[in-house]
Amino acid sequence: MARLYDSWDFLDQMDYNPDGSMKPHKRERLLARGMSPSNIAYLENQKMLEVKKYDEREQQWLEKYGIPYSEWEAQGRQSLAELERRQNIAIRNGEEISSLPLDIDPDDYYEQVRNAGLL
Repeated sequence: MARLYDSWDFLDQMDYNPDGSMKPHKRERLLARGMSPSNIAYLENQKMLEVKKYDEREQQWLEKYGIPYSEWEAQGRQSLAELERRQNIAIRNGEEISSLPLDIDPDDYYEQVRNAGLL
């Protein structure tokens, strides 16, 4: 399973192949800056090890839970964003705090209501 890149990996995606090997332009740039070939090989091996561990984790999650880890993590972020969105809608509607879910912090509620001019 090839490594999937996200927005945080943009620079790595430009400099490394999906298997973790260094692209030639990156190697040439590092050599031009005076880095030794052994240090460049070390960097490349580190990236390849990172990719290998990532692939192993993805495979373990796929076998154990039927879903890759990266997909599970993305779903968790989406559900958290949905929960926060519902809380903010309830606060903006000016509902009484007693009618809101228990996971809304009263201080946040009163501050947002005050800022909206509802209090």
